[in-house]
Amino acid sequence: MVYIRKVEMFGFKSFPFKNTLINFEPGLISISGPNGSGKSNILDAIMFATGENRPSKMRVDKLKFLIHDIEGAGRRGPKMTRVSINFDNSDRKIPIDSDSVTITREMDDKGENIYYLDRKKVHRSQILNLLEMANAGLNHLNAIQQGTVTRISEFNGEEKRKAIEDLIGMSYFDEKQKEASEQLKESDQRLQIVMAKMGEVQKRVFELEEERNLQLRNDLVSREISRFNAIEAANKLKTITASKLSKERNLHALTSETKKFQEEREEIRKEHHKIDSEKKKFMDEVHSYNQSKATIDSELSAAIQKSEQEKSEMETSKKRFEYIESRLPEIKTSLETLQQERTSLEANIAQLRESINITHEERRRINEEVKAIDSDLSQVLRHQSQITTRKLDVDQKIKGLNKKYNAGKLTLSKLESAKIDVENKINLNATKHIEYSEQTQNLNRIKSKLEYVKVNHKASIDELKSRIHKLDQKREKLVKDIDDVSLILEKATKSSAAYETKIRVVKGLMHEDYSIAHLKGDADALGILGLVYELLSWDKKYERAVLAVSSDMIKAIVVRDFTTLLNLADFIRSKKLPKIKIIPLDAIPKLNITPPKDSKTIGPLSDFVTCEGKFSALKIFLFGNVVLVESRQDAIRISKSGYRAVTIDGEFFEAKASAVVIDINSKISKLTKVISMSTSVEGLNSSINILKKFVQNKKHKLGRVEQVLKNYEGRISVSESGLATTTNSYTDLRIKLHSATRLVSQLSSRNSQLEKKREHMAAELAKQESYVSSLEQRIMIVSDNYAEPEQSRIAHELTRQNEKKSAILSRQTDAVNQVKEKES
Repeated sequence: MVYIRKVEMFGFKSFPFKNTLINFEPGLISISGPNGSGKSNILDAIMFATGENRPSKMRVDKLKFLIHDIEGAGRRGPKMTRVSINFDNSDRKIPIDSDSVTITREMDDKGENIYYLDRKKVHRSQILNLLEMANAGLNHLNAIQQGTVTRISEFNGEEKRKAIEDLIGMSYFDEKQKEASEQLKESDQRLQIVMAKMGEVQKRVFELEEERNLQLRNDLVSREISRFNAIEAANKLKTITASKLSKERNLHALTSETKKFQEEREEIRKEHHKIDSEKKKFMDEVHSYNQSKATIDSELSAAIQKSEQEKSEMETSKKRFEYIESRLPEIKTSLETLQQERTSLEANIAQLRESINITHEERRRINEEVKAIDSDLSQVLRHQSQITTRKLDVDQKIKGLNKKYNAGKLTLSKLESAKIDVENKINLNATKHIEYSEQTQNLNRIKSKLEYVKVNHKASIDELKSRIHKLDQKREKLVKDIDDVSLILEKATKSSAAYETKIRVVKGLMHEDYSIAHLKGDADALGILGLVYELLSWDKKYERAVLAVSSDMIKAIVVRDFTTLLNLADFIRSKKLPKIKIIPLDAIPKLNITPPKDSKTIGPLSDFVTCEGKFSALKIFLFGNVVLVESRQDAIRISKSGYRAVTIDGEFFEAKASAVVIDINSKISKLTKVISMSTSVEGLNSSINILKKFVQNKKHKLGRVEQVLKNYEGRISVSESGLATTTNSYTDLRIKLHSATRLVSQLSSRNSQLEKKREHMAAELAKQESYVSSLEQRIMIVSDNYAEPEQSRIAHELTRQNEKKSAILSRQTDAVNQVKEKES
């Protein structure tokens, strides 16, 4: 049994601001002392520490007057009081695994309270619940004030019995018994009304069931039609979507090809325009060159021809002058001989004059022939001079052409060598490009694999983390369930001893709850849908108003129809159970209540109660005709106007203010819920055994969860390590891939430049080959046109003319000799 070991007080009522410790022993305790020494204050301190908040119970007007010297100035700093109670818990009546439990309550001068359980801050409700489980709560403490015993001794027998029952709490059960009797009486009246209306309701129920069946069939057919229409539309949409996707892919492919062709066409146009411009420029240069060359050739030919002509004339004149010079001595000698012979010949002059004249005539004719021959010789020499000049010119041209030809051949060989070099570079770059492309493809494949591995690692890690998170939640839930069930099990085990007494008390006093618990065991067989408070729910804010309105019907049993009600009534009679309230759903009348048009109303109370759709009639039956308001004045005013009204604080006014129900702190008894769950000590013990098995099962599951968690943590460590390794490899691979891609791009660019250079060199090579071939043809033409046959012909002509001239000169010599002979 729980008992108080010691009480420690600080600044409580007559006890000053220092720790005052009082020790207790098991058994009967007596505290003695003079008046005003603080005996009653010890009991007040115990009630204060156990959560009592009513000042009158502790003989003060306000709680703050519990603080020692609250209105004095004897203490510096904030004033406060503290009381600690140490309970013996060796039998574990208080559901805490400790041999002693200390409950502490502190309160400051502002009225703020703090509760501690074994030095841990807790809520007041936890303290009250723990003490209630140990049968040491406020309701189990009987504090008899000073003078009460003296007054009781002066009472008569009936007054003493009543006072003692008030002290031990029996009056509470008497009030419950009276309230239950009133509820049973009212239920009987309502049952008579229900039975009177049953015939009409039953007939109407049949009609409504038929209409409902027709409506259900109609709804089913409508849903099927809608489903088939939806399936058809979905199929059409799927076909259209697939067609659309196919056409979009085709359009995208055609658009890409068109764009690619346009880009290629633009590039070809640019290259064509560039080639045309280069061709035009080259042709302009060739035309200018040809014009300049033709002009220079014509001027050079004219100058050379003129020079050769003048040179030939000079040579002819020189030779003529030398010939004349060579002839002068001979003529002089002849003249001297003739002069000597003149005298001897003067005789023969007459004789020979005629012969001389003939000879002179012959000589004149010979001279003319010589002049003609000299003229021909001069012409031949001039022609020879021209030929020579032209030959020199042709030699110069051939020499220049040979130089150009050699330079062209050299350039051609250089271009061929450069072209071969470029082609070798292109081939080498192409080979490297293929190697780097293959390497890039391999790297891309490795990159894809690494990305896939990386994604798998991340997915595995995320999945493992998700599983670990779920398992942590499951473990926390299991631990919480184990703790909660262990606490419940401990409470149930410790309460099992007192459970029989409570059941006997309940059977005698809470007959309605006992009957409900008895019937709940066979709820399905008896057609019980549930209790009113089980079928309806509400927000905590509106609990006072709901309990005030439905206090007499909150524990009523709800059945489906009136037939079930009659069968259930027969069962209750056969079992000789106490009276009970039953509500048949199909007998509930339909209420159509118009709420008052008042701005102060919140609305019908039924709007703030929730339930399943099939229990809406029950909700409206209980709360539909009750108006929810904020204040008491509004409730009274609306009640007087003919409506039932209730405030949020639980003050219920019947129509016309004919009756008032005030709900201060009522609630559905925990004892009722306990009875509803089990109707006997054996049932409780069976529940305890089930709970123990449940705890063992939960602990086994918790062990498995922890083992799986450990396994998952190892796997996630391996996956994270693999992810780190894969990330490093992926980073290195990206660097290599970037480098390889850059090299491939550079090789492609270089190859493109080399291709352009090769094309340019091919064009240059073709142009140079054409140029060399042209030079060869020109050299051949010049050589053919100005070769040795022309010179041979000139030489032959000169020989012929010289021979002819020699013959004529010989004739002339003969003629001269004849003239000399005759003259001599």
